[in-house]
Amino acid sequence: MYGASCEMVFRKAKNPVVYFGCMLFKKTSHKERPKLELLGIGSALNRKLKANLLEALAELSLDMPVEEVTEIDKLLQYDISGIPALAINGKVLFQQEVPSVSELRQLLINFLDLEPKDIPMKKILVPTDFSAPAGNALDYAIAIANAFGSKITLLHTYKVYSSAGMFLSVESIIQQDAIEEVGKIIAQNKPKLELGVTMEAKVLRGDAVSVIADLADLSEYDLIVMGTKGATGLREVFIGSVTNGVIRNTRTPVLAIPESAVFKPLQTFVLAIDNLKLSSGLVVDALLKLAQRFHVKVKIYHKDTGEADQGIDPSVDQLLEPVEHSFHYELKSDNGTITSIDDFVADNGADMLCMVHRSRNLVDEVFHVSTTSKEAFHTKIPLLVLHD
Repeated sequence: MYGASCEMVFRKAKNPVVYFGCMLFKKTSHKERPKLELLGIGSALNRKLKANLLEALAELSLDMPVEEVTEIDKLLQYDISGIPALAINGKVLFQQEVPSVSELRQLLINFLDLEPKDIPMKKILVPTDFSAPAGNALDYAIAIANAFGSKITLLHTYKVYSSAGMFLSVESIIQQDAIEEVGKIIAQNKPKLELGVTMEAKVLRGDAVSVIADLADLSEYDLIVMGTKGATGLREVFIGSVTNGVIRNTRTPVLAIPESAVFKPLQTFVLAIDNLKLSSGLVVDALLKLAQRFHVKVKIYHKDTGEADQGIDPSVDQLLEPVEHSFHYELKSDNGTITSIDDFVADNGADMLCMVHRSRNLVDEVFHVSTTSKEAFHTKIPLLVLHD
């Protein structure tokens, strides 16, 4: 178990403010081998739950047998109202639902008090409109995939506006052109892929925002990587863009890449956060994966909003325990939230800005600011948006 060290950090700026930081390190614990019981009667949902559970166990390198309880008289011994269900050491953790692999993995980590592992990022979705920013985002996605051995899905969406008589022929031409273009991109980028990394193409008809969001969520992608346009990089994210729409309609983490950003060794992330509790480890799952794989230091930034502000919730410290992190509070400043975040990112030479999207919080404040204020948000580093 590591110790803890605290430090006071002074930011050099026109209006100096003080940050208090405390560096925290992870601890380990060991538990006896638990008893896992899958409660059900062999339905499709039961089989899906078993498959997800076995995959979660494999990701955690846990060699634990899963006992399937299917006999009615035995099922009646458990305090459940529906199946499928999962019990660990006799305690029913959930019922009548099938959590995703990520949710089961986090449940096992929390319930068994396991030391969090460096979990791979298996699937990355990269939407493309064949523009230069989209190409830049793909370069960034490939660099991340090479570090994890991920599968990249290059997705192009299209819509057809035509009279009924011309619809089928026009759609066929558009679809075929898109398939050929995506194929060229994959061929051009294949030499960049390292061992274990694969790239596939998907061309789907429909509204870009809904198609991207639905595919990412239903197919359980670990990350969406999208390009942004505009001279100031991330400013375009906050002006009703497709990226903005995807962020608001998906539960999958979104990494927005400014067109001027070039991938380089990652060293420092800034997590700008409000004073609310994080609901579970799933919220920071993508952040932890990237920070662990690239050995990144995470600087957690919070701007005090007044007497009612309770500061950073303790849940943030607990969930980020697996990685080196420090806390930084802006106690007093005349700057607005956006300017303060921007300054902190610049002063610390951050490689990525991370924010949590949930209703009526810090990200919503940024996303709903006036056009004038948007001009102030000119950071040119990638933005990782997490969801809670």
